[in-house]
Amino acid sequence: MYIITTGIIINVLLIIVLLIGVVYKFEHPKCKAIFGYTVTASMIMYILLLGIVTVYGLFVNHNLYSYILFLCIISPFIIGKLVNYNSLKKYTIIQILSCLFSLIILLILL
Repeated sequence: MYIITTGIIINVLLIIVLLIGVVYKFEHPKCKAIFGYTVTASMIMYILLLGIVTVYGLFVNHNLYSYILFLCIISPFIIGKLVNYNSLKKYTIIQILSCLFSLIILLILL
């Protein structure tokens, strides 16, 4: 229960951070670097917590929703292979949609 609630909080945080990256145009390199560190930290927390929820759901609760969460875990790696500098915003929006989808699944599991 606490793991799922923490996963929801981290998921919302990642969605907010990614939306800031889509909307805001960074002028200064220092602000862009701080934003990059924030995205990295929130993405690592997202992957780790969603991984814990997925493993718990698969082995303890035997949830079929865990397979969908597994796809949400590997989506940043798939998107990372496809993205280039010209298509960055498009794939960021796809990542936001993936995070929204995992948020809906976590809310169902709650």
